[in-house]
Amino acid sequence: MEAKVAQEGYILTGSQLIVLEKAKEEKVAHGEIETYHPCYLGAQDTYYVGDIKGVGHIYQQTFIDTYSKFAFTKLYDRKNALVAADMLNDQVVSFFDEHELRCYRSSSLYIPNPDIYSTLPIADWFTE
Repeated sequence: MEAKVAQEGYILTGSQLIVLEKAKEEKVAHGEIETYHPCYLGAQDTYYVGDIKGVGHIYQQTFIDTYSKFAFTKLYDRKNALVAADMLNDQVVSFFDEHELRCYRSSSLYIPNPDIYSTLPIADWFTE
C-alpha cells in the first residue's frame, strides 16, 4: 500500500495513516514474513502424536512451504535431527526437485549462497 501511495502520489488522511501504521505493527507483532516463490522458505516442526503399544512414542514431522502453504508430514518413533533431515530429503527435496525448484531455507536455516549448496541434500547443510 505504501509503495502504491508513493508511486501514484496519493495523499493519505490522518485516519488512513493510523490504520496503515496499525497494520504494520500487527504484521511485526505476529512475526509475518514475506516469501517470494515456492520453496523460498519452509517451516518444520515436530509434534508428539501419542503412544502405540509395542512401538512407544510416535512423533509427526511436519514441513510447510510458507509461500504455497503446501505441507508434508511423516511419522517417526523418535525425535532428533537425523529424523528431521530424513523427512526433508525423503519428501520435501524430492518433491521440489521433481518440479525443478530448489529449497534454500528451512525454518532458521539459511544458506547464504545457494549456488554452492544447491547440489547438496538438506541433511548435509546441517554439517556445513
